[in-house]
Amino acid sequence: MKTYFGIFQPKRCQICNKHKATRKCPKTQRQICFHCCNEIRIKLECPKDCKFVLKSTQYKNSLQLNNYSESIAEQQGLLDLHLQKWLKNENPLFENKTPKSYAETEAGKKKIDSFLKKHEQALKDALSYNYVREQLGIPHKEKTNKFHEDVANRFMELVTNYDYEKMLPLLVHYEVYKNEDFRQNYLKRNLAIKAFKSIKEFDLIRSALSKEQDQAIVEFEINGKYSLSLVLQKINAQWFIKEKVFGESSMVLSENEFIQRIAYNYAQQNFDHAYKDLKKYQQVFPDSSDLHYYFGIYYSTKGKVEKAKEHFFNAMELAPEFTEAKYNYAFLFQAEGNMEKSRELYEEILEKKEEKKTLNNLAVIYEQDGQLEQSLVLLKKALELDPNFELAQKNVERINEKKNTDQNPSESNETLPSK
Repeated sequence: MKTYFGIFQPKRCQICNKHKATRKCPKTQRQICFHCCNEIRIKLECPKDCKFVLKSTQYKNSLQLNNYSESIAEQQGLLDLHLQKWLKNENPLFENKTPKSYAETEAGKKKIDSFLKKHEQALKDALSYNYVREQLGIPHKEKTNKFHEDVANRFMELVTNYDYEKMLPLLVHYEVYKNEDFRQNYLKRNLAIKAFKSIKEFDLIRSALSKEQDQAIVEFEINGKYSLSLVLQKINAQWFIKEKVFGESSMVLSENEFIQRIAYNYAQQNFDHAYKDLKKYQQVFPDSSDLHYYFGIYYSTKGKVEKAKEHFFNAMELAPEFTEAKYNYAFLFQAEGNMEKSRELYEEILEKKEEKKTLNNLAVIYEQDGQLEQSLVLLKKALELDPNFELAQKNVERINEKKNTDQNPSESNETLPSK
């Protein structure tokens, strides 16, 4: 499969010219969409060696299908086509009447509905038989379980309706957005993405689940022009949106490779080359906390403090447990003399985890406030984590010297924060 970066033009289905082509049909020798594939395989016309062939069953009244599909949406579409035939067949379960005839009485409708519910339970509500209910005048059954495609579709509906506030409860770190600063940052960050703002139409193409069934990718075609993949995570039996990727689902798995490439360039001090990669990959992975972190590092090296802060804050919004991003964000405030803000951030880090550089830098702030004993307590903790931490060793010596000599702070050596 050809790999695309950013926004690209996919091929259209060579039968309907409406949907994106996702496979080559061995029967028609054309590139087709799954909708047209369903129309072909429901007629049992596919070659037996076709990956998507619908295998026939000796039970014409069966509601079970034996086939491979790339999404729940695709399977539901095929099932609905199958149900069109099922409705017309006489069924021994319904007194050898067709379901349509049997449903002419309320008792018949109830029996058919009960029959459908049993099958839906066996499928754990992944598929529904609401097509039959619609045709027979039986009230629809709402899904009791929301699957990854349901959540992804809901998210896209909100995008097209510009209901950005309503998206927040669907996000994996939705609790973070109770903080107004993070909430506003999410909205600002996404409204700055032109491709995101311009979404008018979407068409589900395919989806995939991890082996553990707790991660999923759902790919859409946007505005009939380009692909957008949503990465989802399952937490406490509920699905949440984790990340947007502007590209086909195969691009999602490439993110770590790109991050490693950028990290290598940083290690080699090749910042300008890394920056070019950052600009390119950000178009594809706008929700990557790692990319925002490396942007922050880049702008820090260039002395562009406000730009660095912006990207470190983006990384914190996207990954609340990203300690290194918060540490660097705090350090920038400390470097410009905003001790109150940096102290607040360092203390937030230490509430979650004791980290040596954070302990050292907070000790520096306490020492500058004249709280020498508290400063030493923090430095002792830093040295317990790393006995060879040179900056902490120097700061301990520095503070002990001050205590022993009662030296005037203005005449003393400067305490050293960690970069």
